[in-house]
Amino acid sequence: MVAPALILVAGIFVYPAVFTLALSVSIFDMVRLELGQFVGLDNYAHLFATPGFIEAVWRTIYFGLLIAVVTSILGFLIALLLDQPFRGRGLLRVMVILPWAVPPVVAGVLWGQMFHADVGFVNAILTRLGVIDNYQIWLGDGWTALHVIAIAEIWKAIPFMVLFFIAGLQGLPQQVFEAAAVDGASRWQSFRHILLPLMLPIAIPLLLIQFVWAMKAFDTIFVLTRGGPAGQTTTLNYYVYQEAFQNFDLGRASAAAYTLLLVTLFLVLFVTLSRRFFARYQESQT
Repeated sequence: MVAPALILVAGIFVYPAVFTLALSVSIFDMVRLELGQFVGLDNYAHLFATPGFIEAVWRTIYFGLLIAVVTSILGFLIALLLDQPFRGRGLLRVMVILPWAVPPVVAGVLWGQMFHADVGFVNAILTRLGVIDNYQIWLGDGWTALHVIAIAEIWKAIPFMVLFFIAGLQGLPQQVFEAAAVDGASRWQSFRHILLPLMLPIAIPLLLIQFVWAMKAFDTIFVLTRGGPAGQTTTLNYYVYQEAFQNFDLGRASAAAYTLLLVTLFLVLFVTLSRRFFARYQESQT
């Protein structure tokens, strides 16, 4: 009974991973569609000698951390709101989940229209409010465009975070909060010393999951900027696409893909080990 499952897992996960690793240390023959000359780490060396690739690595790390942190904070605050009893809470919960129902490409098109330089309503609203004097080309500046993409990704990821945070909040023991209230603890003290420590085991895995998803962002970048202007919104995942399907260099594309994997694993392990070290340090102080 185990063998069919192992074959399925090997076919879906193991074989592509091994083949991609082989591609990353070889030159792929696009005519014969087979592995060509073994080049060792030459593909990796070429990538790290390319300034645009190094910039993409740091940009991807910043992009992933930004989305993971902001999404976690906003998701937690929205979950706190939706966990309170008030009129229309059910409708608001449905509205929060709606971004999940929008296909990524469609969401990218919608955000592109909202930030359009000529007909976008973001320019119209900010002009009416007096925040800006003239319509801005939001996607014409690399730094601004990167944050527009981040906003779109955050909007798309909020429902996932909110649902899990609400589930976590509803699973907390209410007796602890009642006991704290009887002892005279304020809302801020209960939030800081009870709610946050109890939610931390839920928040950290969610943050890591969101970070991994943000590192793989592609659809929104493809629709909004296609890595531009001048490559200033190109992340590692989009860099892999460019090497594979624009430059037709599967070797370097595979090397970039494994670099993305290693960077993601390193940061996830760093956060996980830091959390364990901090937990042990707190235990030793008590």
